[in-house]
Amino acid sequence: MIEYRIEADTVGMRLDKHLRKRMPNVPVSHLFKMIRTKKVRVNGKRAQPEQLLAEGDVLTIRGNEEQLTLAERPKSDRPKPPPP
Repeated sequence: MIEYRIEADTVGMRLDKHLRKRMPNVPVSHLFKMIRTKKVRVNGKRAQPEQLLAEGDVLTIRGNEEQLTLAERPKSDRPKPPPP
């Protein structure tokens, strides 16, 4: 589970756009499924994709923390697989 506060630079941004920006390696369809299945919450309440974020909102994303943090990193920062 990842939990963080929304900063001033994200105020007024739609939740779905914020998640796409924060987790660029996750397919958009998966992000919408996470919202639809209540794995994404804002201030402890069910979130909507079109919901506008306010400064100080607490965003909670439930799931495997290792996979979520890997999804947040750009592909260039990921460990490269060993050569064959």
